[in-house]
Amino acid sequence: MKKLNNFNLCPVPREQRPFYEYINRKKSILLSWVKLNENGYTTNFFFTLFVIFTFSFSLINLFVSFSYYPVESIVLSFVFSLLIESLLYLNFFLGWTYIGRRLVQDKVVYEESGWYDGKIWIKPTIILRHERLLYHYQLIPLINRIKKTLQLILLSIVILVCTFFLFLY
Repeated sequence: MKKLNNFNLCPVPREQRPFYEYINRKKSILLSWVKLNENGYTTNFFFTLFVIFTFSFSLINLFVSFSYYPVESIVLSFVFSLLIESLLYLNFFLGWTYIGRRLVQDKVVYEESGWYDGKIWIKPTIILRHERLLYHYQLIPLINRIKKTLQLILLSIVILVCTFFLFLY
């Protein structure tokens, strides 16, 4: 505990410290999906995909008649729902990489009272070492998981668009 007492001397407000930003994102309902085990992660992925699909299917049916074009309306609904899902996971990716960059940097840019008084605090080596370990052992696996999910979503979109054009002609 003595090692972390240097954090008490930190002039950065608590909510702007990279470690506490990490803790807040980890406790967040939406951003904590990535930290779930494989079953929970997959369940949340397909549940949100199903919810988005039901809304997008009803929206697509306003423009494309399901009775005349059943395959096309289903494929378009899947493409639209995968696009929305990819935006959600892109938000996850950007949020976690932002925190990762802040944890790895040796300087913290912060504001005490507003945007006009930005200051820089150089982290002590103890805190820097702790935050870099946190980044390498906690955040890199999460970021890699999000990257793989985004790649899978984009591959699915390409396959569905090719399927759509196959049935179109």
